[in-house]
Amino acid sequence: MARVLLLGSTGFFGRGVAHKLIDAGHQLRVLVRDPMKAAAFKARGAQLIVGDALNPAAVAQAAQGTEHIISLVAVRRNRPQSFLEVNVDGPRIMAEAAKAAGAKSVVLVSNIGARLDPHFKYFTSRWMGEQELAKSGVSGTILRFSLILGEEGGSLDDFERLAKFSPVVVIPAYGDVQLQPILREDAARCVVEAIQKPELLGKIIELGGPELVTFATIYGWFLEARGIKKPRLTVPPGLLIPGATVMEVLMKDPLITPDEINMFGVNNIADGIDSVSTHFGWRPTAPSSWVPQHWKKAPTRK
Repeated sequence: MARVLLLGSTGFFGRGVAHKLIDAGHQLRVLVRDPMKAAAFKARGAQLIVGDALNPAAVAQAAQGTEHIISLVAVRRNRPQSFLEVNVDGPRIMAEAAKAAGAKSVVLVSNIGARLDPHFKYFTSRWMGEQELAKSGVSGTILRFSLILGEEGGSLDDFERLAKFSPVVVIPAYGDVQLQPILREDAARCVVEAIQKPELLGKIIELGGPELVTFATIYGWFLEARGIKKPRLTVPPGLLIPGATVMEVLMKDPLITPDEINMFGVNNIADGIDSVSTHFGWRPTAPSSWVPQHWKKAPTRK
């Protein structure tokens, strides 16, 4: 099994990837700012190094002796850390550390929709990060995912906050725009298996689950699983932009930002409905059958 450095291990997606790496028998090393958040990994045999994934010296030290580096480090919003320092500089720092350590490969997790487009700040920052990795010359695989769903954190937290915000559930009317949600367990399995697939090096792989659905459908899954009976109001996304703009200015953690509203207005689907099967040889679980049981109750916060 391989010696793997995982960056971003304590985030929503990172926790799933870390445990999958350990399950697969890999020698896992994680670079974390708060070792308490990685206590579960340490208890299972992972090596913890305290440091910041955006500090070149810390990443270089953590990379020494590893064969593969996986980076999940990213921010969806431009503060408190900026898109530039995390989504763009982060991949460059990782690539430099991988080159210095002589790592065999790196895996960078990105997002379907990454593109150079001034209308989408987040997507542009992810594209720029991909470019930083590409021009480094390091052997790497870029995995772009659609919306990742889990039993806690991520979009579930967003849905909970939105549902509690007012006596009416506001649902943006994106029409037929589709997403291809994938469960965290399945997405994590793809990341772990990618490090053993040299044929993916140098490629950008888009991955999603087995269903194409709208944002309203996914939000509806949540409302139905929780038994939320509030009236639902469908609103054109453009009407939500002014309020989101005010929230972004006044709130430390706004419910939603203008950039996020815009992003959900474009299709976020992989280059094939069977993309996971094509590249990894197995079929992911359908979120529509998973959500009713796993989102039924609010998760226990630890």
